[in-house]
Amino acid sequence: MSRYLRPPNTSLFVRNVADDTRSEDLRREFGRYGPIVDVYVPLDFYTRRPRGFAYVQYPFLKMADW
Repeated sequence: MSRYLRPPNTSLFVRNVADDTRSEDLRREFGRYGPIVDVYVPLDFYTRRPRGFAYVQYPFLKMADW
């Protein structure tokens, strides 16, 4: 039964991200809480501008759960 359990989610969903925010800015800001695996800022398909939210992934659940 335990083999079907998903691993814990170590990503943070960040809202209200400004249009001019870069992944490096988020990495610097959230890096204060621990090492970061990845920062993803989705872009609008047509305008290629940030959609206003981002994901910050930490290596461990403890770092993402603050």
